[in-house]
Amino acid sequence: MEEKRVSLSIIVSIGWLVFLILWLFFYASDFTVYENIAIVVVSILIMVAILGASWASWGIKYGPKCGKGKK
Repeated sequence: MEEKRVSLSIIVSIGWLVFLILWLFFYASDFTVYENIAIVVVSILIMVAILGASWASWGIKYGPKCGKGKK
């Protein structure tokens, strides 16, 4: 199952970079600087939400075994 999470992480990261490059080269000139910053920030939040949701179950499962929850 972790292979799927790693694959998803790679795909989402590359997809975000492709989106960012396409946005900056073809669409950014139609918007103001503040609108472009907002679009980049929203795209980062979407990427974090996708990756966070996919990795949350792994963190819940292995966090107590490896992290500070271990006593």
